[in-house]
Amino acid sequence: DFASTITSHDERSVFMKMEKINEHIEGSETSSFRNTKGIFIQINEYGKSSDDQICKLSQSTNQLMFNMYTVLQMTQLKAYTMIQFSWMLLRVYNKGNFSLESNLMRQTYLERLQQQALIVRSTMVHSKNDLWKCDPKTHIEGQTYTEITRFLQGFIVNEVDMNSDNTCRENCGYYQYSRQHTCFQNLFCSKQAACRGNIVKCTFVDSDMWICLAPRWGKRRYDWIEYENGRILGDKKSCSRGVTKVDSWWRWLFWHCSYCFCYCDDSSDPLTNRYFNLREVTSDVENNKVVTGIRFIKASGVIHIQIQEGELLKYGEINATSILWRPIDEYNIDTKKAGTDYHMLTWEHRAVDLDDLILPKDHLLTGIKFRKIGGHLNLEIRGSEFDITTGKLKHSGDKSIWVSNDNTDASYYKPRTKVELYKPDIPTKRIIGENVPDSSNDQYIEFTSTDVNADAGQTAVPFIDTQLVAPQPPIALTGAGIYHRGTTYSGGFIAPKVFTYDYSEQIMNFYPEINEADN
Repeated sequence: DFASTITSHDERSVFMKMEKINEHIEGSETSSFRNTKGIFIQINEYGKSSDDQICKLSQSTNQLMFNMYTVLQMTQLKAYTMIQFSWMLLRVYNKGNFSLESNLMRQTYLERLQQQALIVRSTMVHSKNDLWKCDPKTHIEGQTYTEITRFLQGFIVNEVDMNSDNTCRENCGYYQYSRQHTCFQNLFCSKQAACRGNIVKCTFVDSDMWICLAPRWGKRRYDWIEYENGRILGDKKSCSRGVTKVDSWWRWLFWHCSYCFCYCDDSSDPLTNRYFNLREVTSDVENNKVVTGIRFIKASGVIHIQIQEGELLKYGEINATSILWRPIDEYNIDTKKAGTDYHMLTWEHRAVDLDDLILPKDHLLTGIKFRKIGGHLNLEIRGSEFDITTGKLKHSGDKSIWVSNDNTDASYYKPRTKVELYKPDIPTKRIIGENVPDSSNDQYIEFTSTDVNADAGQTAVPFIDTQLVAPQPPIALTGAGIYHRGTTYSGGFIAPKVFTYDYSEQIMNFYPEINEADN
């Protein structure tokens, strides 16, 4: 009964289930699957149109297709083995010869394997192999994101303090790039932390105001500001430190000493985190390890790129038991050199290039780093050539190459374009909605302040996404990039992405029996 059931044409039999698998892969025009596209074509189309769903799978579309193909091939192999074994049992117990059926099925099985391989291979070639992370269900600082702090922060200062003569002969708009020279008569300036760096982009809002100073030693200077004309900057709530009344004044009836709304760029602020590591981060190529994942992480106020690495095996596979996150090279900036070890954001140098970097053929990702091009942070990746058959890095990774995009916004031919942030607010606010990729290759974005009305310019945006970008199951990578994820009125996130190895050319290596169909 067992053998007869396995080989019967009942729709619940193993024989018919195997037929259904083939229909799902190749597509069908039968009554039950009328004009149905093959499952791999459907996955490819879905992957191109539903990024918000694919990013939750921890696999690129290309990787997902190959893993599904592998499962289906193993399933068909088990079914084929069971059917052939059943016919053998039926012969042993004199239930028939079944030699013709056995030989015919073998030929059909091999032909189908070949046809399925061609379908999957041709579809994978046109599939997306990038992997990135969606917004998490809950934004948690230190786990899913981190921030640049006390950078280009909204700052209330009187014009009398922005010139060495203590005069009020100009207006707020005159002070587009200045400094705080004094604290005139210990007025409001004595009640807040001074700005010891550059003061930029000053403007006049209104003469008199009520200011809610933020708690000391926090990331903000003010919780909110309410002007006498009714305009409110920030989210007005209760004020833990009490509200401070601040009034502009007249000098000798001729000069109005106005309080201006400016932005403070103070790199000496002990609470500022505005540094990016410039040192290269590489995998252990001497032990045949390649990069399998990346993430941003902040340590001692410095943003680092941390890599996950794993041992490379034959045909580009990864030894899952060898996976580990390589420790970052943590340091204190006071002991290192700016421009060599780290980059410090300033008003003049605050741009980050957004690129998708892809390695040449037969190279895998073994390193990554930031570098400076002009005032921009620019990503660079290292690729090492490997032998697909042995799974070994050639020359032990010594002859690796670095790949980057040297284009700038000042280039004559196709200069980089800027990702503009429109009235950006704190990107973790629920009312803003989900942040989605809104940048493309060969663009750049500048760190700036949140919108004046929404947040009093107290928060630096974009935030830095620190979620792990590591395919599961582990896979070798052929590229990496940086992109911006945002939405309307959101400062968004700068986040990493990776590009998974394309196994489409290796299908014949994984399943050599496919080639037997031609024999």
